[in-house]
Amino acid sequence: MGNATILIVTARWDTTAYAAAEILRRKGRESVFFYPEDIPQRAQIESVFRKGKWSTRLHTEGGTIDLEDIKAVWWRKPYTSRPSKSLSRVQYPYARRESEYAMRGMWELLLSNPDIYWMSNPHNIRRAANKMVQMVKGADLGLTSPKTIITNNPDDVRNFYDECSQKIVFKSMTGPFLLPGEVEDEYTPETFVPGLPLVRPFTDEDMKHVDSVRESACMFQEFVEKKHELRVTVFEDQIFTCKIESQKSDLTRFDWRRQDSLPHATVGELPDSIANACLKMLDDFGLRFGAFDFIVTPDDEHIFLEVNPNGQWLFVQEWVPQLRLMQSFVDIMARNS
Repeated sequence: MGNATILIVTARWDTTAYAAAEILRRKGRESVFFYPEDIPQRAQIESVFRKGKWSTRLHTEGGTIDLEDIKAVWWRKPYTSRPSKSLSRVQYPYARRESEYAMRGMWELLLSNPDIYWMSNPHNIRRAANKMVQMVKGADLGLTSPKTIITNNPDDVRNFYDECSQKIVFKSMTGPFLLPGEVEDEYTPETFVPGLPLVRPFTDEDMKHVDSVRESACMFQEFVEKKHELRVTVFEDQIFTCKIESQKSDLTRFDWRRQDSLPHATVGELPDSIANACLKMLDDFGLRFGAFDFIVTPDDEHIFLEVNPNGQWLFVQEWVPQLRLMQSFVDIMARNS
């Protein structure tokens, strides 16, 4: 597709990717989008093996992408293949598996090319996305996390509730969404599950229904008093800290993502020890990007909640433009493509 050398792998709703692609274009770097969900209905894979090597082209609604032209890959938030709804219950999962198999091979070949820059390696993203793995890594690096349990045993929750003086929160491990293909005949891009915030207090009233925990593994954490919160965005070795005054609104007291207006957000400060731990964690995971969440307690202790290895960051740019996240990202991608 023309002079495009940056491949953006994502889903159609990704406004962050569209915004970055436009800034890249203004800097003279053309990018091209590939939506894996379009395979096989709206896009086609053409991979040919000759003389000991594969040559792959992707025929999309936007044009043909020759992977031999690609110098950098931005792995954002792709969905899986979406075969035709006309297929039978047996045919549909088979068609999806075959398409996913072909695309995995395509990505592995790109990953094996040392000359291609990745933001970031999808294998490393998947590993680092697990909160259990993150918390152990954080502890190894000197970060403090809340006391936490993951269980589907109601008695465990009862004991933890008492241990934490009846002050705990429920935390979704995967988010409050169903994605395409996760439920039968569900083909919308993203379905919100009503009543499932990412983090919420677990109360005496909830304890009356605690037996429902048997239906799924659930994460519970001790409630940590907050002075404010930090969203720390890292591109390679560049750190951008956003201070979020989440305690100024009852709506955002437990989860700053639950907001009906612009939050109180400013440029924040991060102690060197915490900043170094963030950089070391990304390096250990083999990542070039990470979005970290911290609580700052009334005693100014920094509590590590999680790192999203493929999290959103455009909202931080919009809340606190002087952080210049977009400029940093675009410069990195342009330099490596």
